[in-house]
Amino acid sequence: MKRSPAHHQIWRLWAPIVSVLALAPAGPAVAACGATAGAVTVAAVTDRLELQLADGRLARLAGLDLPEPRRGDPATAAAARTFLAARLADREATLVIFSPRPDRWGRLLADIDLPGEETATNQLISHGFARVRPEFETRGCAPGRLAVEAKARAAGLGLWNDPDYSILDAADGEELAQQDGRFVIVEGAVRRVGAGRSRFYLDFGGRGGFTVVVARKSQSAFQAAGASLTSLAGERIRVRGVLDDRFGPRLEITEAPMLERLGRAGASQGTKPGG
Repeated sequence: MKRSPAHHQIWRLWAPIVSVLALAPAGPAVAACGATAGAVTVAAVTDRLELQLADGRLARLAGLDLPEPRRGDPATAAAARTFLAARLADREATLVIFSPRPDRWGRLLADIDLPGEETATNQLISHGFARVRPEFETRGCAPGRLAVEAKARAAGLGLWNDPDYSILDAADGEELAQQDGRFVIVEGAVRRVGAGRSRFYLDFGGRGGFTVVVARKSQSAFQAAGASLTSLAGERIRVRGVLDDRFGPRLEITEAPMLERLGRAGASQGTKPGG
C-alpha cells in the first residue's frame, strides 16, 4: 500500500521516539523516569498548560494535576502558564517521553529537561503549580516528585494555599460528595480492610463512608513498595486519584505511589472478609 506524504511526515517525527523506547527493557522492573528523545524547542504554552513544540507536535506534561481556570482561584492557573512560558518558550531543551504513542488527543506524554535546571514538571511541582498525579507511564518518577511536592505543600505554595485543592479529610463525607469526578488527595485512618475475591477495600468509616478500592492483581506492586494492604488497618494514609461518588465516596488506586503511609492511628478492627 502506498503511503501518503502526510504519513511519512508523521512517521519522521515519531520514529526517534519509537526507537528510543524500543531499546528499553520491558516488564515490571522498568522504573526509569522517561526516556530522552532528542532536542526540541517549545514554541508556546497553551491555556491547558500543554506544550506546542516548534516541529508541530503537542505535548502534555505527564503525571501532573494542573490548576484549572474554572477551579479555585483562576489567578493560579494564569500564574502557572506565565511561569511555564517564561522558562520554556523559544528555548531549546531535551524532550523526555513516557510512551511511544500519543494519547487519544494526539499529545505526547512528556517532560522537558532544561540544561542546568530541574525538569519542567519538577519546577511546576516545587513552586506549587502542580500536584503529583501518578500514572502507569510515570511511575518511575513518582518517588522524586512526591518528595518535591512535600516541600511545596509544607510551604503552602500555589495550589497548596487554595482551599479548592486542599487535602480532604476522609471523614468529611459532605465535602467528598462535592468532589465527585475530580482528582483529589484524601487523608484519614483506615478502620478496616475488606478482602474480596477480586478487590481489597480500605474502609475509613461506617456504612456509606469513604472507601479505597485496590484490585487484587495490584497487590504485589503495593507489597513491593512496602505497603502490605492487609496490614493497613489502624494506619493513617494519604491517597490520591479520581473520586467516584455513585455508590458512596470511593477512590480506586492502581499504582503504589497513589498511597502514602503516614503512621499508626491507634487501635484497629483488623482485616475482615469483604464482598
